[in-house]
Order: sequence, then structure tokens, then C-alpha cells
Amino acid sequence: MSLNDSLQARDALAVVHGLTNLSIHAKRGASVMQSGKGVWVQDIHGRDYIEAMSGLWCIALGYGNERLADVAHQQMMELAYYPLTNHKSHPRVIELAEKLLSMAPVPMSRIWFASTGSEAIDCAARLTWYFWNALGQPEKKKFISHQLAYHGNTIASASLSGVSYAHNKFNLPLAGFLHVKTPHFSRFADPGETEDTFSDRLIADIEKLIYLEGAHTIAAFL
Repeated sequence: MSLNDSLQARDALAVVHGLTNLSIHAKRGASVMQSGKGVWVQDIHGRDYIEAMSGLWCIALGYGNERLADVAHQQMMELAYYPLTNHKSHPRVIELAEKLLSMAPVPMSRIWFASTGSEAIDCAARLTWYFWNALGQPEKKKFISHQLAYHGNTIASASLSGVSYAHNKFNLPLAGFLHVKTPHFSRFADPGETEDTFSDRLIADIEKLIYLEGAHTIAAFL
């Protein structure tokens, strides 16, 4: 067995991968990527691929970006990490928050930082519950999202996701996570239906769901 084949076999024994059929993975192992430059990545066998997903949408400026690497190195040497808990902060996070607020397309007053999209969605759910509890309306606990929408892999974000692979065999979605029809006209419009009538029908479905569940129980729509 070659060193590269050994890496694939070791991965299958040592690493749990998300959105992966684990029984198949145990037999075939992972596609192990080793390097990247720009939009290209290369695996351990020397094969090149265009990374069309930008990692998971977080390498939008490309692999091997020297400017980002230089800045990261400088910051690592100055202050590699510091938490934002217990009234703590640091200059870079303040600057970034101010920058994001200046760019936001709608008025916003604060920024909550999270490490992943799934974590951000879970935090949004928790803060929503906190908000309604603080206002003395704890009964507002339910969330509405779309069928086929993907929000993440953690408990709340997977419950909000309207996809079966995030629910099946995971005891999800949690109670109180509701889903309405997908706003995809070309795939789900009725024969002869216009975009306006399609939109009106979906809005009516949302209104009906809110009425049946009770508006006083709805915390947010994602």
C-alpha cells in the first residue's frame, strides 16, 4: 500500500465526516486534498480540481492568498485569539464589527460573531428565544423556515433546514420547527400559474400556518 493510499485508509478509521454515508466511507475513504492555489486544489495523488464551492463558501478570495497569509501571520504574532465572553474584547473585533455595520444592507445596531454558519443560526435561535423571554412572551418559541432550505448541521440549524438528510435518523426536526413550501417558481408552480399568483399562494400558506399554530407562538421566520 502506498503512503497516499494509507492516508485514505487512516482517514476512514479516524475521522467522522458530515453529510457522508459512513458505511460507504469506511470502505472507500476520503478524497484527501493537500494543497491549493487560487481556485484550484490538488489531492495527494497529484490530481487537480476546481474548488467550485470555495471550501464551504469561506475561501472566496482563493487558496494560497499571500496577502491574507501575511496579515494572518502578523495577527497571530500580536494576539492569536481572545474570547469575547465576560466583558472581554480586542481591537480587531471592534474594527471588524464597525466595518460590517457600515456595510449591512439594513439598519443593524450590533454584530454577533460565530465560527460557522451552523453556529450562527443556533445563536440566532437562542437569542430569539431570549428576546421573547425578556419581553415576557415565553410562549413565542416556534420557528418557520422553508422546505428544501439548508441552514446547517447543528441541532437547531438542522431542524430549521427543510431537507430530509438533515432529519432522518437524527430525531429531527425538534418540536416547534415548522416548514412551508419552497419559493421556487420554475420547479413548484402549478400549471398556468403566474409568478404573482404563485407568490400569493405561498404567502397564503404561511398565513394559514401562523393562524393554525397561533401568532402568539411564532418566534421568527428564517
